[in-house]
Amino acid sequence: MRIEMQNLSVRRGENLVLHDISLSIDEGATVALVGPNGAGKTTLLLSMLRLLPIESKHVTIDGEPIGRLSRRAIARLIAYVPQSYEGFLGFRVRDIVETGRYAHLGPLEPMRAVDRSAIESAIDRCGIRGVLDRTAYTLSGGERQKVWLAAAVAQESPALFLDEPTNSLDPKHQAELIRLLRDLAAAGKTLVVVCHDLNLAAMLDARVVALKQGRVVYDGPANDFLAPRRLGEVFETEFVQLRDPETGRAVVQLKA
Repeated sequence: MRIEMQNLSVRRGENLVLHDISLSIDEGATVALVGPNGAGKTTLLLSMLRLLPIESKHVTIDGEPIGRLSRRAIARLIAYVPQSYEGFLGFRVRDIVETGRYAHLGPLEPMRAVDRSAIESAIDRCGIRGVLDRTAYTLSGGERQKVWLAAAVAQESPALFLDEPTNSLDPKHQAELIRLLRDLAAAGKTLVVVCHDLNLAAMLDARVVALKQGRVVYDGPANDFLAPRRLGEVFETEFVQLRDPETGRAVVQLKA
């Protein structure tokens, strides 16, 4: 599956948020969308999901304009984990994970063996079997994030989009999430991740697409992007770069 944007510009209200974006994402790629607050990262992600009004000809999936695809068809191709959920907090965890199969079922159609298998596999992969009978309201933030991710994994779409997946997670849950995302990428899943944590892009060995003021200002390997000079140009503050002695990956921190 290949996702392409050609000359995509997007308004939100009176503001032109994205300016003439041209970008392609190949099957199996891991892409990190980074940039300052207000740069247009989430807007770009939502545009690729047709969750914002756009001229559909500017976004295609395997050559098909996204406006010609139904919501169900898009869901079969792309699973989405937003920053936060407004609903579901009163639902049982198992019920939430089961919603990941709705894209594959007709109205009132019962679960099939293939759906049950996908659900059980996602539950084990995300490590949430111990909380299946609890409501999401009773879970910690890290546990909830694993539940939303399990629903997306159960969807079995070839691509997975995540918006700030490590936001508010403690180090243990961050490490678990990163390991899971790397496993999904190794299995061939296309990942597109909006992140403020610049080191996350390096740990995922991601291609970085950096936005500033609604324009792409960098598109390339994470290690090259994490140079202090380049980061300073994008974020207008100073950084220090270190190297992980085991992997050689760049690691950055703010220069205070």
